[in-house]
Amino acid sequence: MSDRPGFTFLVCPDPEMVKRRFERLMAASGGGFVRQVFWGDADDFDAAYWQALSSVSLFAEPKAVVLRRAEGLGADFWEKLARPLAGFNQHVWPVICLEGPQDPKKGPSLPKGLTDRPYWKVGQKKDWVWISPGLTEETMIPTLRDWAGAHRLNFGKGVLQELARVLPRDMTACARELEKMELAAVDGVIGLEQLSLVSVEAELDIFGFMKALEEGRDPAGVWRTVFGHQLASDDGFLFQFLAILSREARTMWQLLHEDPDCKVHPYVKKLKTPMAGRLGRAGLAKLWDLIMEAESSVKFGRKSADQALEMLVADLHALFARVRSRV
Repeated sequence: MSDRPGFTFLVCPDPEMVKRRFERLMAASGGGFVRQVFWGDADDFDAAYWQALSSVSLFAEPKAVVLRRAEGLGADFWEKLARPLAGFNQHVWPVICLEGPQDPKKGPSLPKGLTDRPYWKVGQKKDWVWISPGLTEETMIPTLRDWAGAHRLNFGKGVLQELARVLPRDMTACARELEKMELAAVDGVIGLEQLSLVSVEAELDIFGFMKALEEGRDPAGVWRTVFGHQLASDDGFLFQFLAILSREARTMWQLLHEDPDCKVHPYVKKLKTPMAGRLGRAGLAKLWDLIMEAESSVKFGRKSADQALEMLVADLHALFARVRSRV
């Protein structure tokens, strides 16, 4: 465990990729760490977090103190963090995760007061800072190669490129599709015939769901669509739905701002750009708020997954009703 970093920064907009990177670092460091996880966007995280960074457990077990969603914290936080990160603490491994959206060209927008701190510069020099844009056109192929190598799989001719094109740009959704590929592989090879298993229609399905909300048609059908999936899912549909909805919101944000790096089919672009315009910045920002509220309400125990999903769908109805009233 002496080889582990003094501290770690994980900078990526994809929560699942942040989680996987952390797991890989834990494995490389020998494991054996007790985990304490805090959320930077929680109202009451502050005192307990600083206590976790400074205290040692009764049996002196090494612990990883993980701070998720720290991108919204102010300059005073980054100044205060200097002391816990000043030296190597064999009992505490601080891990700070910055999960905000990134500009495709400029990269992450780092919090004010962080990059000029000496510990940030030390972390960069020692490779304790990991920055990834998430799953993009550039990172998808290397990610697939790493995945195939880890699972002892090979790709047939042309399959790697086609799979990179059709897979969702969200690690949670992408991992579900890759599980299908692994199960369907023949003699360790993923061929063209397995590509038909990829659920490429998910993007248009969620758009159809949102279109029905916007037009105010068949409200009972909208509820059946969501809760039918919820009942059919073994592990709960909420977080799958949130991942798909987040990807859709991100795509429409890019379309609204005419982002040249938004890679969607021209037909899909023609369909979605008008809705992005009608939602506008305020509507899309509200959509993100609803997604985050649904996720945090379950993680912090305020609601069950079913309750959070029901409230989310009701709030989506209200959001699109306001959009209709402006048209």
